[in-house]
Amino acid sequence: MRLALTVKEAADALGISTSTVYWMVYYNEIPHQRVKSRGCNGQGKILIPVKEVEKWLQKGGA
Repeated sequence: MRLALTVKEAADALGISTSTVYWMVYYNEIPHQRVKSRGCNGQGKILIPVKEVEKWLQKGGA
């Protein structure tokens, strides 16, 4: 069982575009964690907990 999804996986699961998920992350519409790695210059992989996606959907999305 996966605990978190990448932006692409979350977009596929929700049936929306990756740019929409990035927008939701930027405006804190959906809970997420950014995992930084060496040499990423402040960037990193965005992980979205599966349970938070489920909660977000139960609330009716946006």
